[in-house]
This record gives sequence, structure tokens and C-alpha cells, in this order.
Amino acid sequence: MMNSKSNELIAGLFSDSINIEILCSIYENEVNAVTIANLLSLDEGAVARHLELLCEQSFVNKRQSGNDVVYSLINPKVCDSILSLSDSIEYMGRII
Repeated sequence: MMNSKSNELIAGLFSDSINIEILCSIYENEVNAVTIANLLSLDEGAVARHLELLCEQSFVNKRQSGNDVVYSLINPKVCDSILSLSDSIEYMGRII
């Protein structure tokens, strides 16, 4: 059984689809907020706010790289789980 803190983190993560998109956009590479914003066609400020929240919740790590701040997943299994859940939902849609 999951504890209430885990439940809160998961609920917060899935409460906004932008969180999911951002996490999956940094699945394999370290990238900066501008790259994520361009990739997802989102406002840079909004992406930066989401990234800060994801950092605070320990989903994303940030580090300075030259003049840029780059972001990466702390645990890529988070994205593996998201993609697995997405596949399951799509599969269920095909059989219903």
C-alpha cells in the first residue's frame, strides 16, 4: 500500500498533462527550458515554473552547464511507468 505522501506526489504529477509532457521530453537527454518549450510548443515561463515544481518534488534534477541550466530525470523509471500506463490505456481503448 502506498503512503499518503506518495499518493500526493502522484496526484500532483498527473494533475497537469504538461508535467507528463515535460518529463517525457527529458527522458533520454539533459535539456534546457528553452528546448523543452520549443519541443512542446509551450511558453518558456510556464515550462520553467513546471520544471521548478518537478525539481522540488524530486522528479527532475537541474545543473548548470555553461550559461544554461539543464534538466534531467532523477529516476528514468518514472517515465517508463508513464509510458507503460499510456500503452495500457491505449490498449484498453482498442478492446472496449
